[in-house]
Amino acid sequence: MSRHYSYRFLLGLALCLPFIFGKVQEIQTPIELQECFFYKSLNTSVAEVPGKLIEDFCLRKYSLSQYEENTQKNISAEGVRYLESLYRQIDAETQLTRKKRQTTATWRVRSEIRTLSAAQRNRIFGCLNRLKRDFTIDRTRSIYDLIGSLHSGQAAQLMHNGPGFLGRHTLYVLALETACRTPIPYWDFMMDGAMNDPTSSAVWSNTFFGNGNGPVRTGFCGNWVTPQNTPIIRNVGAGGVRLPRRDALRALMSRTRTSEITEPQPAMSVFSIEVHHNAVHNHIDGHFSALDTSPFDPVFWFLHSMFHYMWYMFKNNQRARGVDPQRDYPRGPNVPQGHEFFQRVNFMPFVRPMTNLETFSDRYDRIVRYTPLPRCPTCGGSRYLVCLQGVCVARSRGTGNIPGLVRRPTGLRRVRTIVRGKRSANIDNNSVLLQSHAEALSALDRSYTNTLMINGHYTPKDWVYLNVRVIYERPKSDVFNSTVDGRDMYDPSSFYDGGKELGINNRVLYKQRCEPSGSGATKVFVQSDGLNYHGRYKEFAILDERQAVSSAIVQVAVRKPSDENSNAYLSAYDSCGRVCRPVCSVQKGSSSAYKACSGSFKITNEYPLMYSNSYESAISSLWHLSLDGKGPLFTNHFSAITFICDHQNLWPWSKY
Repeated sequence: MSRHYSYRFLLGLALCLPFIFGKVQEIQTPIELQECFFYKSLNTSVAEVPGKLIEDFCLRKYSLSQYEENTQKNISAEGVRYLESLYRQIDAETQLTRKKRQTTATWRVRSEIRTLSAAQRNRIFGCLNRLKRDFTIDRTRSIYDLIGSLHSGQAAQLMHNGPGFLGRHTLYVLALETACRTPIPYWDFMMDGAMNDPTSSAVWSNTFFGNGNGPVRTGFCGNWVTPQNTPIIRNVGAGGVRLPRRDALRALMSRTRTSEITEPQPAMSVFSIEVHHNAVHNHIDGHFSALDTSPFDPVFWFLHSMFHYMWYMFKNNQRARGVDPQRDYPRGPNVPQGHEFFQRVNFMPFVRPMTNLETFSDRYDRIVRYTPLPRCPTCGGSRYLVCLQGVCVARSRGTGNIPGLVRRPTGLRRVRTIVRGKRSANIDNNSVLLQSHAEALSALDRSYTNTLMINGHYTPKDWVYLNVRVIYERPKSDVFNSTVDGRDMYDPSSFYDGGKELGINNRVLYKQRCEPSGSGATKVFVQSDGLNYHGRYKEFAILDERQAVSSAIVQVAVRKPSDENSNAYLSAYDSCGRVCRPVCSVQKGSSSAYKACSGSFKITNEYPLMYSNSYESAISSLWHLSLDGKGPLFTNHFSAITFICDHQNLWPWSKY
């Protein structure tokens, strides 16, 4: 009897108080993450920088700091010997050129991938496919995945967020290139960034990298599978931040010392090479946005060939200015732990111990040569590039005899002219960050695919779903002609009486306007990032930005709690990367209200559960099905987690 009474009591509690905190409970954002938010938004305006860029940078940095294991310890003895042989070959090459300044004799001549002939492209594509199919070294993984495993665990942690980023990735690219015995071309993503819509670039076609949205089924790596036997996932353009443009390279070339282009840097500095690196990873999204899974996608190698070229050019500038790049490794208390010049390069295996300082040696430059960046008027003679306004721009996947000509040259974003080598170069630190109108609109046509990875494993059944409400306020200065006389009937400034109270918090006039779609439809993404697990989940809601205020509920997944609670940071942003602020429900007598909260939450498996074990049940929990033919009825309850996108002139984390 007592058991029956207890059951009725708990059931009543679940029905009456479905969103009591304690089951999905706000927690303090980790200090390390909070400090990064503050540091990267220092003296930075909401009106100028997409907050999504800051959140992604800091979440990536925090995630890497939490790695406790090194995937390389699972490499077989045969795999270790193979990797050792690659680095022995690299070392032998550097010894041959040790006393030479010129690199004309090297076979490692890297060119922009769109300037290669079909035969040259097929040579590198064929090699990558061969390595992907070759399990002769290690039965548990292909040679490609064996090399890819070096970019994981603690090794990935110490390859990023500091000056070690430069030298360690140089050696990493050399390793795969040695396995192929074919130069790895570079992908000049800045030519794609100059497009109206970079997601339409021909690189995301069967000729080059394959499709850019969803599971990769076309291109040379079409139908590749990850070590977890899942397709490679991409969501190109879903990150809310555009690809860097030529301004990014000019900014780097205007600096002289390595400490000026490596992390840590205050704010989202346009001079930081890792800021631009992270932007490309986030732009491609999917497996590419997580550093331990990014080598699953072979675009990784073409991207890092480009970043080595950028460093290569920077070092040539240093030499011209009387600075020896080999001795310019940053030192002092600001250098992150593990990135000090004397620390060992810890991603095994090396024939001999090597320090971070040694990776700056000129001998690695002498075994590589680059063909110059494509320039107007010929743009390297490539049919996939076009010269517009004095800038080489990637062509799109268009139709007709000329493949994908950029059809709106007047819409090309102006590239500011900067005198090379001048520290006083006029560089806008924020102009390269916001997505273009065309790119933001194209995102409306695409769905989103999650990788469902937790701690490096594909675990689709280990996710649970939260219903999260999004409240979206119409941005300032948007105009929608909706009447015969051209008046905007949706504009809250024209409302009478109490309607004028709407929009009171909308105080930001963005430096770069994010143009609305003609229909008023817009996406707001809601994202969860594990704080005590490695995993990300993202979903979007469709809202109507014509209206003064609109709302939607979106289902966002987190790791299923077990004996260990799941701690996650939830964030939201619109299609232009402008972040929303999290608020939490609080009980005030018989009613509920919102209060500002941290965005960090603890999800437990205590009863009553505040999550659903599947997407279907999360949807079902919002509706009562009517059996008398009247249709489903919405359950009008207060959401425990809500994001308000009301364009306040404060960063969401500024109150914590």
